[in-house]
Amino acid sequence: MAKRKTANTKRAPRRTQEQRRTDTRNAVLKAAMKVLVDDGYEKFTTTRVAKAAGVSRGAQENYFRTKNELIVAATRYTLAQAEEEARQLAARNAGSADPVDAVLENATSFYLSRTYLALMEMVAVSRHDPALSKMNTPVVRKFRDGVDAVWIEMLCAAGYERESVLAFVKLTHYVLRGMALASVFQPRKSEFPALLDAWRRAARRDLKRT
Repeated sequence: MAKRKTANTKRAPRRTQEQRRTDTRNAVLKAAMKVLVDDGYEKFTTTRVAKAAGVSRGAQENYFRTKNELIVAATRYTLAQAEEEARQLAARNAGSADPVDAVLENATSFYLSRTYLALMEMVAVSRHDPALSKMNTPVVRKFRDGVDAVWIEMLCAAGYERESVLAFVKLTHYVLRGMALASVFQPRKSEFPALLDAWRRAARRDLKRT
């Protein structure tokens, strides 16, 4: 008589209550940003977010009591991920003699994304909503300062003179923000690669070595 084979399967460890809470919270934040990106601020509602996250309104309100609290938390969550991507890129390019391409890659992936357009809409809305502005502006500023520090450290470590690095970082923001805005009103993205290549060449000419 043949012996029955028993499957040697391992059960996944049960999540703790804190892990379940964290997973639910993150699901709500991801859903909130997706609603902002897909539908814009005017159509953003906590009901839509709860449905997208697959949770009840009550469960969502356990974490975020108001629309503004949810928007700011989603912005913070999304920007924290973007900052971590910048740090990982810097780690991969540690010791590089010329990390200009890495900086431009990071800037391009952030600014020329639908997520950035949604965040830009939040900034515009904040101009007419003092309560939202007071909550959201420090979050955006903290992110920008954090990513700038990553880029500046990476470029200075490669031997570029700090003053020229600071100018390059600021100008990169202005160039990419302009492209992001142009993509809304004059969608000619086919021009962007050549323009970015021109900016890369100009940056290499202007960046000074120590």
